[in-house]
Amino acid sequence: MEKPLPRFWLWLGIALALAALIIFIFQTPPSLLRKADYVAAAVCHRIPSHSFFVDEHQLPLCQRCTGTFAGALSGILFQWAVVRRRRTRLFPPLWQWLLIGGFTAIWGLDGFNSYTTLVLRQETGILGYAPQPWIRLFSGTFMGLGMSIILVSAFNQVFWGDALPEAPLPRWRNVAPLLAAGLLQAGVIYTLEPWLLYPVALYSTAGVIAMMMCLGAMIWVMALRREQRFMGWREAWLPLIWGIVFAAIIIIGMGSVRLMLTGSVDGVPGL
Repeated sequence: MEKPLPRFWLWLGIALALAALIIFIFQTPPSLLRKADYVAAAVCHRIPSHSFFVDEHQLPLCQRCTGTFAGALSGILFQWAVVRRRRTRLFPPLWQWLLIGGFTAIWGLDGFNSYTTLVLRQETGILGYAPQPWIRLFSGTFMGLGMSIILVSAFNQVFWGDALPEAPLPRWRNVAPLLAAGLLQAGVIYTLEPWLLYPVALYSTAGVIAMMMCLGAMIWVMALRREQRFMGWREAWLPLIWGIVFAAIIIIGMGSVRLMLTGSVDGVPGL
């Protein structure tokens, strides 16, 4: 019979998670939107010229990152809450890797082209076209969806002891609704309607937290060598608490470094 973990891990995880929450609440501005800015600043440049403004408020993440992290969260929710298939433990098939590789190439090349406009101080990038907000948003969205497919596959493989030997979305008919949902999501965000301010701001920053939490939980499980020993979410709450701790360390740590280097969470000096 497997020996249970000491309760030390439980209380230490809860204490660290609560400490991080208290630090974040009291060391960031009181506005909910401004707190979202501080979360976003850990992963995004937040340059105003590359960001959407809704009802005269800059969204926490830039156009590309808004798509990426909102898309990633939608992909995670789609696979775990909408499809609700039996847990699986294989990575995507080759054709999905090629699809994700295509999304990554578009995302990376457009990002590089956009970066060159900042460095060269010109409207047209080195790839010969002017960056467009809709390209950043849509390329980010599909990149996020691709990331979610890989993340869920890896998470399932690390956690579940009763997982089926297949991919989370094994066939095209499983992937097509996810891509359609991402396309619809990006289209709605691109309207920039005033009512979207809080939903988009909070949803996209929740994507940042969710991805880091999943990564942190996986690292904790692997570090303690407890892979594939969980049979359901009720058994997985302890590593998820440590996932929250991991996310808090990364967000608070990177945000603090940024503040020390630039003095602000808004944009990048000189760009």
